[in-house]
Amino acid sequence: MPDEFCIHCQQTHEAGAAFCPATRESSPRPAVPPAASASAPPGVGGPSEKGIVDLLQQAFALYKQHARSLLLVAAIIFVPGALAHACARTAILAPTVMAAVALDPATHLPYPGTMPVGMLVGPFAAMMLGLLAAAVTGLFLNGVIIPLTQGALALAAANLLLGREATWQELWTWLLRRVAVIFSAIIPAALLTGVGFFFLFIPGVVLAFFFTFVPLVALFEGVGGTAALRRSYELVRADWLRVLLLLIAFALLSMVAQFCAGLLLHGLFGTRLLQDLLTLLLLPIPVIASLLLYFDIRRKHEGFSDAQLVAIVDELRDGR
Repeated sequence: MPDEFCIHCQQTHEAGAAFCPATRESSPRPAVPPAASASAPPGVGGPSEKGIVDLLQQAFALYKQHARSLLLVAAIIFVPGALAHACARTAILAPTVMAAVALDPATHLPYPGTMPVGMLVGPFAAMMLGLLAAAVTGLFLNGVIIPLTQGALALAAANLLLGREATWQELWTWLLRRVAVIFSAIIPAALLTGVGFFFLFIPGVVLAFFFTFVPLVALFEGVGGTAALRRSYELVRADWLRVLLLLIAFALLSMVAQFCAGLLLHGLFGTRLLQDLLTLLLLPIPVIASLLLYFDIRRKHEGFSDAQLVAIVDELRDGR
């Protein structure tokens, strides 16, 4: 048998060796170069930077191969979060919908025709309720549920990239070991982004763009607070064009989910819930693609390797 390439010391060793002779680290998988085995896990390396199409294709291939396990990992928190999101949004916006069936106070019969949405509470009140719904539910979904789901999916995908498998219980246990660091990073990011969206919208888009990698930085680098925001900004700035193109692709996926939900169901609760569930079905693709881009940017500018990823995942697994 040919010698195998070691991810720990970057040298070749005798095939089948359980440990690296130089570092005494155990080999998580046969670490042969990609060209030597078509079935080898893809890892994070590569001869050159990957294009957006390559990243999406690799993400889709990994999702297709492990769809059941990835969806289970995501659904653990995303489905309850989607139900709570739909209920909260419906409760806040209910007065604007009730106007459509308001009764005449004299005859106690419905007004003829369709009343404009927001008539019951007035246009300004309807607008403020809409802003409140966007702020409260957006902070809950985008500031808590989606980042945690993204972290669990990213950890699952990183594990799969190394040729490993883990149960959803193990993955969430590993994630929760860094939940304090993650929250210390994603909550300030969500608040700043929400304020940016509330005032003139454009600042929110810019902040969301530069905070793309905040959950990944907190999870894989153990960096929290404003340091995670600065780190994400530096990574995005280093390769802003690929990040922008990837986010545009994600936005198109989200628009497709919302459009399909609007065609299939009507009403505040049903439409919102279906949109979130369709988002769940699509979510692993952008999360995995973002993870691959994050690793690729670090590989390109910092020499990030499979060996470093192995050390990070082992640290989370062992609680170190």
